[in-house]
Amino acid sequence: MTPTPAPTEPPAADQPPRRLGRADWIEAAIRVMADSSVEQVRVEKLAVDLKASKGSFYWHFKDRGALLDAVLDTWRERSTLAVQERLAREEPDVRARIARLMELPLRSDAAARAADLELAILGWARRSQPVRSAVQAVDEVRTAFLADQFAALGFSTAEAMWRAHQAYALLRYVAQRGDLDPAERAHMVAALHQQLTAAP
Repeated sequence: MTPTPAPTEPPAADQPPRRLGRADWIEAAIRVMADSSVEQVRVEKLAVDLKASKGSFYWHFKDRGALLDAVLDTWRERSTLAVQERLAREEPDVRARIARLMELPLRSDAAARAADLELAILGWARRSQPVRSAVQAVDEVRTAFLADQFAALGFSTAEAMWRAHQAYALLRYVAQRGDLDPAERAHMVAALHQQLTAAP
């Protein structure tokens, strides 16, 4: 007698779709924004991308504006606060910490995608005063963090802030110059890092 085969799980296509959460809609919006612009972040498009109904969206968000606010908050948390906390925790050497921060846009594909999102947000900020204010606040927090690192190397408050602005300006530049060879961008970062962290 031929043994009866053991039951198997149905293929994934037969399984009910996973219930979407708030984070799924935010991530979908981030992907669209990084690939194009904020104007392309539309509820109908996201619903198609996620194979979901618009009712799912409105379960989590009042409207498109609420979703965009959530995207901005997520960007601010991931690209600034989380990065600073991780560097402070993982890298005890101040010079190495500054280097890691300056190299951030070059470190991985995920970092490159984050740079694409940032570029889209900067474009958005040119057309929206609230977003411009959010970007300015993030710039201030990032610059202050860098200034604290240079101050820890023994520079005066004014000198530390000047060096922080130089480091941040190059970080922004290399993040946006995806047309340049990665080795060339890495060389620029290493050269400026060496100059800025030289003993006072």
